[in-house]
Amino acid sequence: MIQSKFSWVLFSLFLIVSEASARLPLSEGVRVIDPSKRYVKMLGENPDLVIDHVNSQGFEVFGPKGLTQFLDKMGIFFVPAEEPSKKLLASYPSPEASIGKIQALQRKYPDLITLIEIGKSVEGRPLLFARLTAPANLGSALQTRPEFKYIANMHGDEIVGREMMVSLIEDLASKYNKDTRVTQLLNHIQVYILPSMNPDGAFHQVRYNAHGVDLNRSFPDWTTSDNQNNANGREPEIQAVMAFQAAHQFKLSANFHGGSQVVNYPWDAIADLFPLDNLVKKLSLNYARNATYIYNSTEFKQGITNGFAWYMVKGGMQDWSYHWHNDLQVTIELTNTKWPEYSVVGQTYQANRESLIGYVEAVLDL
Repeated sequence: MIQSKFSWVLFSLFLIVSEASARLPLSEGVRVIDPSKRYVKMLGENPDLVIDHVNSQGFEVFGPKGLTQFLDKMGIFFVPAEEPSKKLLASYPSPEASIGKIQALQRKYPDLITLIEIGKSVEGRPLLFARLTAPANLGSALQTRPEFKYIANMHGDEIVGREMMVSLIEDLASKYNKDTRVTQLLNHIQVYILPSMNPDGAFHQVRYNAHGVDLNRSFPDWTTSDNQNNANGREPEIQAVMAFQAAHQFKLSANFHGGSQVVNYPWDAIADLFPLDNLVKKLSLNYARNATYIYNSTEFKQGITNGFAWYMVKGGMQDWSYHWHNDLQVTIELTNTKWPEYSVVGQTYQANRESLIGYVEAVLDL
């Protein structure tokens, strides 16, 4: 029976299909040691596998049960994925505590913060956007203000972005009428922030959602057969974001990840030149330059990279956002370590603060 199941996994891993619905649930992840990049393309072409965080030494690969046996059979050398200690994990707020902090901030700053629940996760946790603008109850006059969006923690084990977004909400609200720049920002822009798109993954400290699905490989992708902008049959977290996006007119956005230090710009799925290539490079470079530790990357020149040139991603939110909604989006990898010591989070926020605010302000020029 065990051999039969393993054979089925091997067959599935070799099966070439493109529909997201055909993928097996993810449950294992390792880091492949591959300085020559011999295996990136081979494994990346398999739809049951997810490649991430390619660097000069290798890359991460995630797959269904049986992945490590499969890699052993193929003679591919790998090491265990990053595994933070239980003590370190316990130092981070739970998804419920994170939501509680946002709710407390809304009660403290009701004239600036509006909370919008766009849906629930597989396990029933709320997906909660905070909208910051002044005043919060501006009514129909809000339609004249551009809409900007930050989303973090769509990979549950990439946690720093979630904490940074909670800090940003507090920072903007507390500095209103005290900091001229922040005051002007909230007087002219609607800033929407979703600190955690995958609270179930954060709770379980895993990449994927509670169904074993990688949310950043599950959006519609016009370069595949999954090329209709239809939310039916997708994960609840995906459906919620798709519906929210369709109801708004976002001009600029970013999503935050962890495992590298780089600003990644589209396209991710194809080698074609992005229609706004010069603009998106400028925005990416400005973000990286103001976050000097990203700009000084030893892996990426000036801390930026084209997505496809780094590694191909099908079904990513970044490409979907622009292709179907004209919402220019970049992906910001914040830290090489997904779960750094909690004390590092505050330092990382301060290192990114100028970049975060400057990127929001850029929506006024679009």
